[in-house]
Amino acid sequence: MTSTISTRAHAIETGALIEADTSIAAEAEFPAPVAMTGAVYQDCIAVHPEAYAYGIRLDEAEREWDLLSAASRAINDAAGTSRPPRLAFSLYRVPGDGSTRKPQRVTLVAEVSPGDNGERVITIMRPSEHLPQ
Repeated sequence: MTSTISTRAHAIETGALIEADTSIAAEAEFPAPVAMTGAVYQDCIAVHPEAYAYGIRLDEAEREWDLLSAASRAINDAAGTSRPPRLAFSLYRVPGDGSTRKPQRVTLVAEVSPGDNGERVITIMRPSEHLPQ
């Protein structure tokens, strides 16, 4: 029986995790390197061609700013408390698939964990997701 040990770098390489734009993360005052699961990226950041067919104009950089600033605010608001390593937060986003123009609320979690070299890293994911193993 073989076991596979996955690193954060491998998860990023395979697309299981998507690194946040470092300049947007810095502007949002993120306290550590941040990545998001592919599912979160597809749901909250990516803009699919169908959206443009419906006349919806969305910008991926603005959507990433919205996501990262909401997560950063939640982390900063919880600073100094005995918060768990998984912190839930919500934001409103227009689905990037063009299904509607109405913003919809989505709840996500930001999880603090050790990175590949023991450094503090943050992963944003759906509440039902867990860090890639």
